[in-house]
Amino acid sequence: MPEVALKVAMMCEGCSGAVQRVLGKMPGVQNFNIDMPQQKVTVTVDDNVDPTAVKEIVAKTGKATEFWQ
Repeated sequence: MPEVALKVAMMCEGCSGAVQRVLGKMPGVQNFNIDMPQQKVTVTVDDNVDPTAVKEIVAKTGKATEFWQ
């Protein structure tokens, strides 16, 4: 299964909680890991999930979101 890696501006547990909530509700998300110190979110998705859709749903939390470089 593909992975999508994102850099998300998370400063507190509330920030990571918001990311957890949106990813937990997104169809096609199998698993995710949040690394607060690196501000990195790694998402395992089904083959048919568009990485841009994952980025956009996380950005809806109001946190600056970009693909991990």
